Amino acid sequence: MHTREFDLTEIAERVLGKFKPMAAEKGIILATGFDRKEPAVALADSDRIEQVLMNLLDNAVRATPAGGKVELSLTAIQNEILVSVKDSGPGIPPGEQHLIWERFYKIDKSRTRSSSGTGLGLAIVKDIVEAHGGSVKVASKPGAGSTFTFNLPTKVNKS
Repeated sequence: MHTREFDLTEIAERVLGKFKPMAAEKGIILATGFDRKEPAVALADSDRIEQVLMNLLDNAVRATPAGGKVELSLTAIQNEILVSVKDSGPGIPPGEQHLIWERFYKIDKSRTRSSSGTGLGLAIVKDIVEAHGGSVKVASKPGAGSTFTFNLPTKVNKS
């Protein structure tokens, strides 16, 4: 990992831009829950965090039906930044929420390797976030979408 300080808003904007065509094609609104003029300086490996955002947004856009909404939010709190990706998709059944972090696990059993996705995205997200000393969680309710939230440090903790 190549940890350095970087502006997370810049990466968030770039990643959102990559998903605009896919979202527009599906009639999905891509929203931002952060001030584009206020930098959110994180201390992390920017390439790995970009990968985390790509995986979370890819899942959110794929899960959200036409006319739905996906929102990426950044919130600076003390020595960390909270990042959340919220979708208006079908949600995740409570009994499966703890399983989504396992490699190759898929909620929609009808999806196969040949159609799309390998079931590695959320396992990778968890590994990268935890390697940065953060944690990732999901809040989801069937029929009401899902929100994935993780935290990143903003400075070195000297204890």
